[in-house]
Amino acid sequence: MLKRMCSVLLVVLMAVSLIAGCDKGGDADNPNPAKVDAKYDFNGRTLEVLFMIGGQGQMADPIAAKLKSVYPGLTVNVVYDHNAHEIMRNRVMANNPPDIFDLNQGFYDYYGAISEGICKPLDFLYPLKTIDGKSTLKDIIDFDAIKKGQIDGKNYLMADTIYTSGLWYDAKLLRDNGIEPPTTWDEFVAACAKLKENGIYGLSWSGRWAGEYAMNYFFYPQVASLDYKAFIGIQNLDDNAWKAPAVREVMDRLKMLLDEGYFDTNSAGMDASEIQMEFIKRTFAFYPCGSWLEAEMSGNWPDDFELTYLPFSGVKDSSQTNHTLLASVVSAVSAKTANEDIVGEYYRYMLSDKDVTTQIVSGALNGLAIKGFSENFGDLLPKSVQGTWAAISAGNKPLIEMATAWYPEHITTSQDAITAFVLGNITADEFAERMDNFGKQMKDDDSIVKYKMSAD
Repeated sequence: MLKRMCSVLLVVLMAVSLIAGCDKGGDADNPNPAKVDAKYDFNGRTLEVLFMIGGQGQMADPIAAKLKSVYPGLTVNVVYDHNAHEIMRNRVMANNPPDIFDLNQGFYDYYGAISEGICKPLDFLYPLKTIDGKSTLKDIIDFDAIKKGQIDGKNYLMADTIYTSGLWYDAKLLRDNGIEPPTTWDEFVAACAKLKENGIYGLSWSGRWAGEYAMNYFFYPQVASLDYKAFIGIQNLDDNAWKAPAVREVMDRLKMLLDEGYFDTNSAGMDASEIQMEFIKRTFAFYPCGSWLEAEMSGNWPDDFELTYLPFSGVKDSSQTNHTLLASVVSAVSAKTANEDIVGEYYRYMLSDKDVTTQIVSGALNGLAIKGFSENFGDLLPKSVQGTWAAISAGNKPLIEMATAWYPEHITTSQDAITAFVLGNITADEFAERMDNFGKQMKDDDSIVKYKMSAD
């Protein structure tokens, strides 16, 4: 009888245990619904994280601190190094890559790494529960903001810091000249005309950095606002992409600004810091740049300078859509990681723990790929940067430029071409021909991997 009672008790205990285990699957402490019996006991295990030193700061620190607090037996090694890309190459050669790596994209070819199987698709993150247990990471990630690293419908790169870009202006300068911030191209031209009457140029950029500042922060948003498919055609090396009507219209707009004296051509030989000082001195009113501008020029701003983001990017009227270009510092997960569960926790806390996310944003002073970012974390950003995220919340469509990442010569080719046009050395037709010829060279070179951007 005693033996039988013990057997019954054992069955009951097993049933209770099974029920508890099943219930745990929906709890935030066991976030993976696909692995309801997962035991998040990381005692004796180590997560390796490699970071470049850059604009995202030491953003892994609050994540690492949280993980070590939640899992006392876990070791988290975070290395920050100016030569992180070299460390990564050596570790890959030694067949011992770090679990997570965030590297300088100027020195490390993420797309090459993806094609070589070094990076793991991020699909495994999507079913993980958020910290509050109410959603999944797939529900809260802003996938429009992580198109960089998207190949064949899979995402390989997570945005660790998102820089928002476009046109910037001094609100006081416009106000003093009786100008409302322009919302259409005609209003922009009218503003430039009024500024010229008062000895102020409308627009300028550094010719030495035109492949980035002119093309990414002015030209491409203009094209996308007129015809998004024309922008996609440029990214995808489509035949005659640079002869599309929307592209020609932007070239005609720029030619008009030049002909009317609204564009300051003295900028052609200036470096970025030099042209930014001219902007600060109010030599010209509208400057294409990224959201690092306020911090980068810290100490130079006059007390009465009201740096403000202009949501307008080129629309003719309200039937069209303005675009805000996003550029991101990114991280990837090693395809060889043996710590997928810990990596999942890393990104789960990064993206869905309010305290950790707050610390990250407060340090980097830029955005993350989280839906509703502006509403939930926008107040942590500098006032000028808040305006970019408010514009996205109000309807600006995120724009990701990929051609320069896929085809590195693209940035110098476009820089030389747009600068030659601004200086009057080539025509709009010659500009288009030069860029289309570059696209054809890329397409005809079988040694170069070709990529496609979706218009969705």
